[in-house]
Amino acid sequence: MIRKLTRDDREEIRRILTDTGHFDDEEIKVALELIDIYLNDAKQTDYIIYVIENDESKKPAGYICYGKRPLTDWTYDLYWIAVDPNIHGKGMGSKLVKYMEEDLSAIGGKIILIETSGKPEYENERKFYTKNGYDVQTIIKDFYRYGEDLYVYRKYL
Repeated sequence: MIRKLTRDDREEIRRILTDTGHFDDEEIKVALELIDIYLNDAKQTDYIIYVIENDESKKPAGYICYGKRPLTDWTYDLYWIAVDPNIHGKGMGSKLVKYMEEDLSAIGGKIILIETSGKPEYENERKFYTKNGYDVQTIIKDFYRYGEDLYVYRKYL
């Protein structure tokens, strides 16, 4: 089941972000800041966050955070997506992406952008985006730091 994030989900999402082994402390801090904005400001419109539940435990098995790119008519950013590494390969991430795409199509979204690292350990993430129909729009060399490129993926809805 995919549903809106609730306050009770926050610590499980923190665990998932940590357990993936892909996010450093600063990245996890940023992800949790977006979650806190979403949870603590009912009037905010910058972030849309959903979780997918584990069928057995009903706890979050993953989450997705996306929002409208400022100053655009129909472009959205996928900010964060993470799935519990203990259940990778069961299609949870793809279900979250499909849900986001359907949600954005329903409200007039036309373009989704995803930014991710070019680090070798992110190769599976980049393959995931390609598998889900996203194309590399651009690569900016040494964006994050020397030797760590920025990949920008795009999909037209």
